[in-house]
Amino acid sequence: MATSKSRRTGRDGAVPPQATPAPAADSQTQTAAAGGITAAPADGGLSIDRLARAFASMMGVADPYGGGAPTDGDAGVEVDPSPNLDEEDFGSGEHDAACRVSPSTILEALLFVGLPGGTPLGAKQVAALMRGVRPQEIDDLAAELARKYRANKCPYEVVSLADGWVMRLREEYASLGRVIESRARLVRLDADALDVLAVVAWNQPVARDRFVDLGCDASPSVLRLLVRRGLLELAPGDDGTPSYRTTRKFLDVFHLARIEDLPEPNAPPA
Repeated sequence: MATSKSRRTGRDGAVPPQATPAPAADSQTQTAAAGGITAAPADGGLSIDRLARAFASMMGVADPYGGGAPTDGDAGVEVDPSPNLDEEDFGSGEHDAACRVSPSTILEALLFVGLPGGTPLGAKQVAALMRGVRPQEIDDLAAELARKYRANKCPYEVVSLADGWVMRLREEYASLGRVIESRARLVRLDADALDVLAVVAWNQPVARDRFVDLGCDASPSVLRLLVRRGLLELAPGDDGTPSYRTTRKFLDVFHLARIEDLPEPNAPPA
């Protein structure tokens, strides 16, 4: 088991080293030579090609349309396939006497699985899944688990963070999680997917019919892929129209604290 974040993402993805955004192409001639998309500039004079190139450079890919390090122009990103908490079923099979199904063991199992992105698991969330259990009891059970792990000198711990609880490796074992992460399998995103991510990242929220205006021919299959991977979500926009936005996982994958930390796509490299 890795840290609360890395033990769930290690199976399917690892983040490539970050890179300084590469200079954007200055003309359609340069864009065509690189095999990119030539399109009318998006809002603020930004073309889809410049957006995609700046976005891809964050992933360590100099050219999202081919010629980069990953084969076939694909870029590797970290993807967390963990199901949502409400999709899990505790089951009703046989259990041995040493591990009876109880509020304590259910809480322990939930902390082990965790929430996507290492989000702390709140006492109210857990209590809502159990009949007759109050949030304060969940906090007491989590604190008892933490004491038990410390007393047994377990390599993992339960800690209180923000408004909830997280199970993670103790600091002296954290390097093991990084070893697993470094050997993780990459999930590839092709140039079309990078185009869509770039447009949404810098123009969100983006309604389905607005992609063409922004110079991006986003196919339904690509949009479904990015939503399924958890990098985009479909939610009502400012006017109530279903629109695409980036997710918390998107920020985690690209090591951003907030979406405002995205580099300007037309800014020169630092």
